[in-house]
Amino acid sequence: MKKSIIIVFLFSILFTSKAFSQNYRFEISEVAMSVKQDGKWSPFTPFREAKIVATLNSKKNLIAIYSELVQFYRIYEYNDKVSVDGKDIVGFNCIDQDGEKCRVEIHTRKSNNTNQLYVRHQGRILVYNMKYTK
Repeated sequence: MKKSIIIVFLFSILFTSKAFSQNYRFEISEVAMSVKQDGKWSPFTPFREAKIVATLNSKKNLIAIYSELVQFYRIYEYNDKVSVDGKDIVGFNCIDQDGEKCRVEIHTRKSNNTNQLYVRHQGRILVYNMKYTK
């Protein structure tokens, strides 16, 4: 009897911690970039094929992009979702692994349910086409 109570207790702890931990996994299929030159943003490069995984872990306040050079973004502020031009945008104010402040945004187009991940640094913007997998 005592053993079954302990098992139920441990199972409930594990289940509860997973229920409150928000983890999201995305598969990135393409990437493009724009850079700031002489105070103006360049046009985005054509999208290049990519097979990359990105994760958002709200419990650890961390966004990770597992590209050739792994990128980590520590979230220090969550922004409210806004709707603009037929898409929902959720923004995060972050600090990257080099200590640089940046803004990470997830854009979801309502019409076709596509997702894009924007990483906005002071002198460059990366945009990733992605789909939610978990």
